[in-house]
Amino acid sequence: MVQQGSVIRTDQPADATVTVSLGKGAWDCDKRAAIPPEKEAEVFEEIATMDFPFEGIPTVPPRKDMDHMVFFCSGCRYRVTAYRDWTVARVKQALWDGGIQRSNKPESVRNTPGLHRWQDLTLSYAGQHMEDDKRLMEYHVPPGCQALIAIETAKLSTKPDRESAYWN
Repeated sequence: MVQQGSVIRTDQPADATVTVSLGKGAWDCDKRAAIPPEKEAEVFEEIATMDFPFEGIPTVPPRKDMDHMVFFCSGCRYRVTAYRDWTVARVKQALWDGGIQRSNKPESVRNTPGLHRWQDLTLSYAGQHMEDDKRLMEYHVPPGCQALIAIETAKLSTKPDRESAYWN
């Protein structure tokens, strides 16, 4: 029996090598380094404990780290120090300085200009695109939020071509 992601496979012996799809990983912008897959649950405080069990089942306890926020960008999680009273521009600069531009696809395969400066990013929370001069608290972003999006601004205005199945 081998555990693969959240699926337990019984068709292979326990010592078999199994490739686990972990997405594109995680990046710590403060350390400017990748977060190893085996450390992600610890870093993002996603380890279930019996501190607050639900009908005898372990649950993930409330977060303690309120100094970091997590942004999803091109399939990768980016962890960065950010506070609710910071402006959106300051958070974008922190993400940029921390290495979010590594999410760019190679120039030969991308259909947008890519990220070349922090102004090329748009941050989003709860379906709202955030303006640079506003503070995160104006968008009701909670401390230590782990559900934010960073996206290349050019992707927001790109429409599928006329022949695309998208329009059918």
